[in-house]
Amino acid sequence: MVRNEELETALKRHEMIAPLLVPGLDEAQKRRIRREILDREGISERTLRRYVASYRNKSYEGLLQKSRDDRGKVRAITQEVLDRAAELRQELPERSVRRIIRILEGEGTVKKGEISRSTLSRHLLNMGFGASELKKEKISGNAARRFQKSGRNMLWQSDIKYGPYIPTTNGGKKRSYMVAFIDDATRLICHAEFYDNQRLPILEDCFRKAILKYGKPDAVYVDNGKVYVSRWYRIACAKLGIRHLNTKAYSPESKGKIERFNSTMEEFQQEISLEKPRSIEELNRKFRIWLDEGYNMREHSSLKGSTPIQAYSKDPRKVRFATPEECADAFLWEDTRKVDNTGCIKLNGYEYEAGIEYIGKKVDVRYDPFDMGLVEIWYSGERKKKVSPLKVGEYCGKVQKTNQTVTATHSRLLKVYEQENAKRQNQRIGALSFRSMKGGMENV
Repeated sequence: MVRNEELETALKRHEMIAPLLVPGLDEAQKRRIRREILDREGISERTLRRYVASYRNKSYEGLLQKSRDDRGKVRAITQEVLDRAAELRQELPERSVRRIIRILEGEGTVKKGEISRSTLSRHLLNMGFGASELKKEKISGNAARRFQKSGRNMLWQSDIKYGPYIPTTNGGKKRSYMVAFIDDATRLICHAEFYDNQRLPILEDCFRKAILKYGKPDAVYVDNGKVYVSRWYRIACAKLGIRHLNTKAYSPESKGKIERFNSTMEEFQQEISLEKPRSIEELNRKFRIWLDEGYNMREHSSLKGSTPIQAYSKDPRKVRFATPEECADAFLWEDTRKVDNTGCIKLNGYEYEAGIEYIGKKVDVRYDPFDMGLVEIWYSGERKKKVSPLKVGEYCGKVQKTNQTVTATHSRLLKVYEQENAKRQNQRIGALSFRSMKGGMENV
């Protein structure tokens, strides 16, 4: 297992080189992107190429760095030089590390070639004087430009929307939350689902289900909400080779397609208010039918008479599929626990037997927050075993009371959709032809 700071370093390196990993770039585009990265990050071209090569050879794991014993200490650069460099950066936040070093050398503060760009850049960042931290956002009055990707799975957008309240067993009610991922080019909702709490990683769960159904997107475009910038979500994107892009603050128009879907969702919200679902399972069952009949298989105004599912199925761009094992590994959470005197550990209210050989030692645990039935025990960077809970907890669904008389008012639209969906399911094998999803594969 790796330290938290090493995970953050790997994430920063992945986000740095992500623009160079976009498929189909020609040499001119790569040179331009490399120049932009070098000027912005203050690293050498050799270091940049090493990061890219490491990622291509070993994926996300290649970007991890080993811990150093002298972490936190200033190396090779005196504090006086760092203070002067910070002053130069404050004078002009746009001033690159390369220019700062040139000034320091010209003023005689350091000798030529005495300090490297990567070292100085790292120290400035640790001191809080990174270029991005000092630059102020420039807000212009220009209207946002519309854009649309040319092929499926080039870009997905995502958002979280408040859903209806769901009754609880104690007579109260709780808010539901809808997470959705939409394909930018075809407007297909790759997956959307309602959840009854935000304590669990609902974003990761929805994202994993979308990937298993429709493959891996090249990039995902999200806002700066807490769940979208979480470390575990960014790590999952990095492990799967997906670029993680954030919108600018206070610019919802940049995610116009998912916002437009949220507006369409009002139809379902209004209709489901007549049904008053009694559980999150019932709400999702009706939502899946509406999503199928009322959106994905309905003609979209921007698709020239086609439905989102038709546009996605006919797109010749090949799909990068992910195996269930690959997804499971990418979305696992990690935690550290100390083994007690009985050789057991506790995690999320469950007790697991790590082994008497680890009594008094700290072990690392990898697990799926949505399925605590099996967790991995790691020690000294090696996976030792998979274990199940010693006893079944009480965290399970409650049986709904059926002896209550309820006069329900049904939504006519949802009833129509349900009937049409039942007919459609009998007429088709599946929503997609997997052969068409591999368009162009035989030519690769």
